[in-house]
Amino acid sequence: MGKLASLLKLKPFIKKYWMLFGIGAFGIILSSIAATPVPYIIGYLMDKVLLNKKSYNELYVYIGVIAVLYIFKYIISFLSKYIFAKINNLVVNELRYSVMDKVMDLPMNYLSNTEKGYVQSRISECSSVGSIFSPSIISIFLSIIDAVLALAAMFAINYKLAFVVLLLAPIFFFSAKNSAKNFMKNTMEAMESNAILNGECFEIINGIEDIKILNGKETHLRKFKNKLDELIKISIKQSKSIVMFMENIGLINNFGSLVILLIAGLLILKGQFTVGLYTSFSLYIGTVFGSTQGLATIGTTIKPACLSIERIYELLDMEEENYGRNNCLKENIESLKFENVSFKYNDDKTVLNSLNFQMNKGDKVLIKGENGSGKSTLIKLLLGLYNQTEGKILYNNISSMEIDIKNLRERIGIVCQNIFLFKGTVLDNILYGQTNKKREDVEMIIKELHLEEYVSRLPKGLDTEIIQNTAGVSGGQAQIIAFIRSMVSEKDILILDEPISNVDAETREIVLNILRNMSFNGILIIVSHLMEGMDFIDKVIEI
Repeated sequence: MGKLASLLKLKPFIKKYWMLFGIGAFGIILSSIAATPVPYIIGYLMDKVLLNKKSYNELYVYIGVIAVLYIFKYIISFLSKYIFAKINNLVVNELRYSVMDKVMDLPMNYLSNTEKGYVQSRISECSSVGSIFSPSIISIFLSIIDAVLALAAMFAINYKLAFVVLLLAPIFFFSAKNSAKNFMKNTMEAMESNAILNGECFEIINGIEDIKILNGKETHLRKFKNKLDELIKISIKQSKSIVMFMENIGLINNFGSLVILLIAGLLILKGQFTVGLYTSFSLYIGTVFGSTQGLATIGTTIKPACLSIERIYELLDMEEENYGRNNCLKENIESLKFENVSFKYNDDKTVLNSLNFQMNKGDKVLIKGENGSGKSTLIKLLLGLYNQTEGKILYNNISSMEIDIKNLRERIGIVCQNIFLFKGTVLDNILYGQTNKKREDVEMIIKELHLEEYVSRLPKGLDTEIIQNTAGVSGGQAQIIAFIRSMVSEKDILILDEPISNVDAETREIVLNILRNMSFNGILIIVSHLMEGMDFIDKVIEI
């Protein structure tokens, strides 16, 4: 896809900042116009004032005019670049938000089969997109305007020399473009290698505890070193192409200036040109050649950003897990039915095979099975994290494939086996996602469940700070916090995943007493391989 097509994908993000964009662009043009007369004034100053040894006052006047033009250009250029820097931050933040929003709506099938570090790198690449509005890119556009104005001035000074410059410009352009192309190829390889290395870093950090326990340090360091060596090799190649690029540009620029000097020198010796006009012309040449280089390399300069846009949009264009599900449950869930439900992950062996059962409002159901029997998978199907391979899951006789995912999950509460608590207070965690609930509602649930004394044992009660995940509370306390959270939300279906398997004796007894005495009117589903203490269960489903 072309660079323009990639850039146009940013239109929805830039649209609301068109006014700022227009002001910034106007400022760039204005600053170019302000600087254009300076070389001509310098040439005039040399010919008419310095070489003719005229008054000091005239020298001061011209120097003052040039100073004013420089200051004016500085102010306008600064403001323009500041505006584009502001646009950069605004656009990048909106893009980053959109990517994160999209990631949260992607199917679990994709997320579970994609390295987390790779997904993280797509989010990080949003910063690269901002380079389109960076001072270096703005300077290139500024120099192009400068070049057009400089060429006009050069033709006014001496059209013959101006034509020579026009003949040299394509040589300069294509040489710069070719060098930049090689550099870009190496840069793309480096970006991909860096993304893979980031994925490896994320995997190591994410699994650091298991790596320590299993003495896997050497294995992971070896893999990391191999990927690091590959990145270094590509980076050295990239550095070589940068050096070659800069040296080629310098050589052509020097020879171009030499040709102009030769022709201008001959004209001066014939009395057809002046030293002052040559000085002006030389200053304009620097502007034209510099702009030619910028124009030749602009595609290369913005290509990393365009590449990042394409990679980001590969993710943004992915089908969401809720695609095509527009039906919302209007009534409370009265029944849940599995009809010949089978499931397998990708092309692996079948995890659930022709599962059939029905649950109704008020049922307290135990789903029993050994480790690896598919209990956790069944929970994921109930929550719409995965779609069944075969069969139907019906809520109030409506297929789960038709029900809006958000609407469905609003009806289902879950206390997971591995509790995840967010940074914040205990109260913050209990009210997470509950915009219509307050502290009073939490305190009422705690009272109904007879947990006042238990909660009061926390260092600061509901205001106890949780640092990260469950740091700040014990595993048993985390289980109770998650249980209270599920009850506050008033769901139609409540799922408890192994609620008494990995907790201390006190927590186990508290949980069982709550389950015996709780006034929950929906469908209670307990997933466990244990039946001890489950005397309140009225239906058992074994898988």
